[in-house]
Amino acid sequence: MKVFISIYALLISVVCFSQHKIDSLKVAIENQTSKSEAYVDIVNALGYNYWIVDSNESLKYGKQALKLADSLNYLSGKAKANRVLGVAYWSQGNHLDAIKHLNEALKQNKNLNNLEGTANCTLNLAMVYAALQEDEKALSMYDDAITQFTALNLDGRIATTFTKIASIYIKQDRLYDAKEYLTNALKMHTDANFTYGIAEAHNRLGILYVKQGEKEQAYYHIEKSIIYGRKVNDTDGMTSNLIQYGKLLMLDHKFDAAEQHLVLAIKRAKENNLKRYELEAYQELKTLKRLEGKPEEALEYYDKYVSLKDSIFNSEKTMRISALEFNNQIEANEKALELLAEKERSNNFVKWSLIIGLVTLMFFTIFYFLNFKKRIAQSRELQITKEEFTKTELENAKLRQQELKQKLDYRNKELTSYTLNFVQKSELFQQLKEKIESLKTATPKQHDTIIRELNRVIKQHVNIDRNWEDFKRYFEDVHTGFNEKLKAKHPNLSTNDLRICALTRLNLNIKESATILGITPESVKTARYRLRKKLNLEPNEELLSYFLSLEN
Repeated sequence: MKVFISIYALLISVVCFSQHKIDSLKVAIENQTSKSEAYVDIVNALGYNYWIVDSNESLKYGKQALKLADSLNYLSGKAKANRVLGVAYWSQGNHLDAIKHLNEALKQNKNLNNLEGTANCTLNLAMVYAALQEDEKALSMYDDAITQFTALNLDGRIATTFTKIASIYIKQDRLYDAKEYLTNALKMHTDANFTYGIAEAHNRLGILYVKQGEKEQAYYHIEKSIIYGRKVNDTDGMTSNLIQYGKLLMLDHKFDAAEQHLVLAIKRAKENNLKRYELEAYQELKTLKRLEGKPEEALEYYDKYVSLKDSIFNSEKTMRISALEFNNQIEANEKALELLAEKERSNNFVKWSLIIGLVTLMFFTIFYFLNFKKRIAQSRELQITKEEFTKTELENAKLRQQELKQKLDYRNKELTSYTLNFVQKSELFQQLKEKIESLKTATPKQHDTIIRELNRVIKQHVNIDRNWEDFKRYFEDVHTGFNEKLKAKHPNLSTNDLRICALTRLNLNIKESATILGITPESVKTARYRLRKKLNLEPNEELLSYFLSLEN
């Protein structure tokens, strides 16, 4: 084992293949005109290759590529830059910005009919929702991505998606299913000689076997992951491997070596803003010190663990709510745009019906006058009678024309009404689009103002009750029977009381509840006060504690 640790340290110090590729791209960029599509492609490639090496550098190159692609109106470059930024933000835990950029990339790739780009964005968005603990949504999107990759014969991307699905299954303790997915992924990546994919699959298998307590298998896969991860400088994977290797050394009671690996993992996690790994390493160090019989040091690591966990939890809760709200806004906008498109098709039908009617009218009018002239030429002996007849017919024709003109005017008014309605809707969604576009260049301080304006505009046109019913269904999926128990024990609770109960059960504060309900914080306080009276709670009894006891 000491020999392996020495080899591991040597591998970390070697310049990796990925760095060589990055260096070659930096050389290539010097030979391109700074304002060209080829230049944008190289900058995007740099951002892409920095994904697993340094997310900060990936963000830098992604922003540079997006700005230049915008100035050139280079659509393909903008789509790739948005995807680079989306994945970079995901790796740093910034899920809201990740969803914004990946949704934009998905839309742009669909407009370009770039099927591979669309499939990749679907996979990346699923990764973000997995990080937000939206497992069912993530798994659904992974299945969608597999369908798209299968149609394109992209086995390597299918294998990557298998690994992502297995990661969720490991978290859910569905270890048999996870192992099957990872075995297939490893074989597919090995056949294609995709180094990063091989490293990632070995890492997940190592985590799985550590969880099962199968040390020999775990050592094998973690060591393989280290070897392959070194070749592509996979910072994320290497940090994870340090922790898993530390766990295995602890199982073998090699506490000094385990501590070295875990401390190094914390250092790497801090350097690359990988807080989830820093948190995991603190937890393992606490366990290690407890096994060594050093309670004071164990307590010190535990305090760091708790402090970091609270920070991550508060940040992720805020980020999760914001990201899901933004996603709901996108879905609402898409539905509204579909409705507008349907109305536009209806308007077009009316317009063409009127045009066809007018042309038909003109045709019959011309035909009638030609036929009438022919009859006059053939019947000159009845000139006087025909003249009177002609006069009568002309008057009737004028009356018919007048009637048809009135009908046409009515149709035109209808068309104008449809058009005005369409323009008003178009202006509304143009306003929404402009607000969303302004987010790209806005400062963090301006983001809050713009988002508030978006919420104000959308709230004027969104059915709140329907959104609440959607929320209610999701809430019941998680807290089954909560409302039924409440209503059974307190039948006098109103619909609004049940909403306050649900938000309180989610441990949302007054400000967060006010935002979701669209009322002031003072109104929420008043509603909670009245609710406590209806529930007959003692002054020192908390609402949340009461709800938890009710569920138990």
